[in-house]
Amino acid sequence: LAIGLPDTLAYYSVAELEAGFKKTMAFQPRVIKQNRGSSGEGIWIIKLKSGDYCKSFGERLCGDDEVLDMMEANDNHSEEHTVAEFIEFCVNGRTGKSGTWTSKGVGKYLEGGKAAGGQLVDQRFCPRITEGELRYNMVGDALVGIIHK
Repeated sequence: LAIGLPDTLAYYSVAELEAGFKKTMAFQPRVIKQNRGSSGEGIWIIKLKSGDYCKSFGERLCGDDEVLDMMEANDNHSEEHTVAEFIEFCVNGRTGKSGTWTSKGVGKYLEGGKAAGGQLVDQRFCPRITEGELRYNMVGDALVGIIHK
């Protein structure tokens, strides 16, 4: 699903996650957000440990064994996992294939499918986020509120 910039994606299936994340992660640092809750659990700021990003979106895909430096927004704890471990955690939670996680969350972000809210949004990390953000609340095409965080 195209939402925003060309490298902003929404994932509803394992196939979409595997194909899309490997492409976006190879391009720039990411923010991956689950569709459930607002406490920051399941919101990950992710960078390639190697820093080996491609210059153009789609120029390369990350390998399953590439290492990710990750920080979860709910408590700012850091984790280090491979691309394959991260995808496994997002799909199936804690398993033998997902490695050891210190997150309070259980993963399984696509569980139940689209009808049950199983979704991940993948967008570029904006380093200026520390300056604050504006949220525009819309109902249809009408702006009903602006929140500064």
